[in-house]
Amino acid sequence: MSLTALERAYSPSSVAPDFMSVVLQYRALSDLICTRHAATRIEYGQGADEYSILFEPTTQAASSMLVFIHGGYWQELSAQDSCFPAEGLLAHHIAYAAINYSLAPAANIFDMARQCCRALEALQAARPNCRIVIAGSSAGAHLAAMLLTFDWRAREGGQPPFAAALLISGIYDLRPLIPTYINTPLKLTLDSALALSPQLQPIVSPCPTVVCFGQQETDAFKQQSRDFAQRLISVGADVSLYEVPGRNHFDIVFDISQSATLIGADVLRLSGVPQ
Repeated sequence: MSLTALERAYSPSSVAPDFMSVVLQYRALSDLICTRHAATRIEYGQGADEYSILFEPTTQAASSMLVFIHGGYWQELSAQDSCFPAEGLLAHHIAYAAINYSLAPAANIFDMARQCCRALEALQAARPNCRIVIAGSSAGAHLAAMLLTFDWRAREGGQPPFAAALLISGIYDLRPLIPTYINTPLKLTLDSALALSPQLQPIVSPCPTVVCFGQQETDAFKQQSRDFAQRLISVGADVSLYEVPGRNHFDIVFDISQSATLIGADVLRLSGVPQ
């Protein structure tokens, strides 16, 4: 494959018309949600980027929490852009948290993965009775998948701080990115790409997982999801894999809080909410 073709294969916007207007909706809807619902800032470190934004139902204590890791090719967006799913989840008495993490080139991808670990631990410590489902989109799905490769047995109780995972339109083998423009701020080498590819690392902490992607995605992104689903199945994980009709790499995340959609129904199922 030529470099031009490779870069197009890993450019989700190449098959998503008017994608920028969708990305702008993330922040506009998130700002609206923040005017309607109070949120708590959960710090997980000393850095200015190291916090999560937590929304909780007011009528009863939540027994489950969806923790979302945003996308943006590890270079863009933030927790403030990722509050928009909260309202739909709160209606089902599910707490919602958006993790903020440092971006490239200021941070490398391993730093980001470790930040997500600490963010999860802080959220679990703050709400120890919540069943946590980790979710991520695009680069956020990669970071969520990395959490499945970490050994959590040294923690108190010996268990990971999550019970299930939702991986949306992710990239799980980073090697194809090395020669592309995408890698300029990431500075991946072959060794670091191998170490940071969940597809190529041992799955130490498997859990019930949904792996999905939009109908209007590049073939490369679709194949990445299919391959990682098979990787999880090979280690005995309970995996659901599917394509979401009519959605692309960017607007698919709106389904997270819509219970009538495939993804929305799976959020309820993974969260243990009766349907």
